[in-house]
This record gives sequence, structure tokens and C-alpha cells, in this order.
Amino acid sequence: MPKKVLILTQNFYPAIGSAGNRMKNIFQLLSKADVQVEVLTIEPSYPNKNMYKDRTFWDDEDVNKQTDKITRLPIKSRKFTNKLISRLFFYLEIMYRFIFELWRRRKDGYDYLYVSTPPIFIVFSAWLLRRPMKAKIILEVRDLWPDSLTGVKSFDQKWIIRFFQFVEKKMYHMADLIVINSKGFASHIHEKLKKQKKIVFLPNGPRQKELIEKSPLDEEFRVVYAGNLGLAQDIDRLKQVAQQLHEHGIHFDVLGYGMKTKEFKQFLTDKQLTNVQVHKPTTRRKSLELIRKSHVSIAFLNDVEVFSTVLPGKVLDYMTCQTPIVAGVKGIAADLIRENQTGYAFSSNDTTLMLEKVLELKEDQELLARMQANCLTTVTKHFLWEHNIERLVDIIE
Repeated sequence: MPKKVLILTQNFYPAIGSAGNRMKNIFQLLSKADVQVEVLTIEPSYPNKNMYKDRTFWDDEDVNKQTDKITRLPIKSRKFTNKLISRLFFYLEIMYRFIFELWRRRKDGYDYLYVSTPPIFIVFSAWLLRRPMKAKIILEVRDLWPDSLTGVKSFDQKWIIRFFQFVEKKMYHMADLIVINSKGFASHIHEKLKKQKKIVFLPNGPRQKELIEKSPLDEEFRVVYAGNLGLAQDIDRLKQVAQQLHEHGIHFDVLGYGMKTKEFKQFLTDKQLTNVQVHKPTTRRKSLELIRKSHVSIAFLNDVEVFSTVLPGKVLDYMTCQTPIVAGVKGIAADLIRENQTGYAFSSNDTTLMLEKVLELKEDQELLARMQANCLTTVTKHFLWEHNIERLVDIIE
């Protein structure tokens, strides 16, 4: 008899970003593996709710036909003068609605609750209802929270951080299985556990259908940045790169969203950087098309220790599109880029070194082509969803 799994997630199709795409892939591929899968999520709202009124974002007919398996809980928008308080009430409402819905489904016979963090509030819902539902919990860790809070320097209340670190330990202990999307998380989680348990590495990556041969590129050399413009990304270095590329007459496409987007746009206006084009958030398919038309890609993370364990989804998207990477990252992401020769990685804050490599790739077409081929080889060998999902399917079955 097929196993029955309920995925609990804040981010799900058509929500943009790696988290929403990841949950969609898990839902689709588990379904194809003869697992009965349902999704409990909220109405798409990131980076804003109104953009999803545009049906362009609802572009996956396979998912659109399975609405009977997807429950989207409405969340009210509450506005407070303090953004932290607004966010807290948002998460508390999500937790409350998930608890209520799980209680209603307590006799529906789920074998597993697959719950993703961050945020941790949905995990609380699964924790509280796991016994009435008689279901095992698969905890997916996409970020080392709350360490990432201190990493972006957005929160410095030490007693609250210590409380969340205590909660983090409890979260790992209550899980029957832990799934991680970066190998760098494993040692951190093992340190928090008194008794070791199974940890499965299930990275982000492309679907088979997304591995499209790169078409001949336009004569105009193009550089691209795609992804979040938030606290974890080094927006100051991105500004420097934008200005340097403009000074060398290189076209720079930025497909960005997040809390720092307005600041970045204002910088472009103030400096009159006319070679930089900022694109509105769009679907994954169109994002990959834009990346695929570029010669070189750019990635950044803040230079703090916690981010050395992170493998950004944009790095794998760049490789999927066979667009070599020049990145200001260290740790896991830097090792991947260097070891597979898919680009260059710098831990230094000096963006001049990054610019030199962009210009080198601009002049050396053979080197560029070799790195493009390395990108395709790397994602095909290590990061294809259709292959990696078997690690999870084997355990569920």
C-alpha cells in the first residue's frame, strides 16, 4: 500500500524563489514514485501577494491539475509600525492555522509529515500534532536558523537567540529523519544531537527538462545576477560590481527581489548606471531563459562564518544554464565552483579581482566554453532532481 505524506511548507508553487520551487519538485517527484502526497501551504505572498494575480506565474499545468491535493490557507495581512512585530504575528497566524488544519486531519492516516524550516513556526505545528496524527516527522533544514539571523546582523537580542537555539535542538531531536540541502549543515546538526540519526542530503538542482543546450550567445557580452537582494546577500559588493561593469561598457542584467531592491535601484539612478537593467520578478522558466542568454553570472553572500555552510540555489541555477560563475562566496559554494572549474570564487571583499575574471572570460572564448561544459557536467552528475529524489523515496517506502 502506498505511503501517505503531507508536506507542510510556507513556500510552494507558484511562489518564486528556490524554496517554492524545491517543494514543488518534491511534491511532483514523490507523486510519480507512487507515494500519496498532499501539500498544506499558504496563499503565495512572497515578495508580495498581488503579483500572483497575474496568471503568468501559474505556468505548471501538471500542478494546476492537482488542486485537490493542495490546500492553501489564507493569511490576513496585519500592518504594525514595527516590522519585527508584523513578521511575528504573520508567523504566529501561520502556526495557528496549521495546527487547526492538522487537528482536523488527525485521523486521515498520514505516514509522514514532511515539514520545512525556516521558518520554525510550521515545525511547531507538526511537533504538537505528531502524536494525535500518529505520523513520523521528516524535518527539512534549508538554513541553519537562528544562526543565520545573527549572520545578517538583523537581530541581536541574545536571550531570544539563546531561546531559539534551545528550540532548534528540540526540533532536531523530535525529527525521525532530517533532510538537508547543503552538506555543510550536517556537522552542525550532529553537534546538536545527543543521539545520532539519519541525515539525507537532498540538494537543489535542475529537473531533466531544464537541461537545455545553450544556444549561441549574442555578440554583446552580458553578465547576470539573479536572486534575492536581501540581508544575506552582500548588496554593497553588488553595487561595486554594477559600477565597474558599467565603466567597462558591459551589459549587466539584475533579476532581483527582496528588501534591498529599492536601495539597489536608487544606487543605479544616483550613479546613472545605464548599462545595468533591473528586471521584475518572474517565473522560474523565464528566469532561466534570461540566465541562459548571459555569458557570465555573479553571486554573493555576506562574509560571515554561518554562510560558509550554504549552497545558494542561484549557483546551481547558473550551472543549469551553463553560465560560468564569478562569486564572492566561501566554504561549500566556493569549493563546488573551484573543484568543478565552473567559474571563480573569492572570499576577499575586493571586487576588482572579480572584475578581472569577468574580463578574462570576455576575452578568452575557449576558457568560457570549457567552463560552460563543466557547468553542465556538474549539475547532470550530482544535482539532477530525478536522481537524487530516490534517496528520499527509498526511506519513505
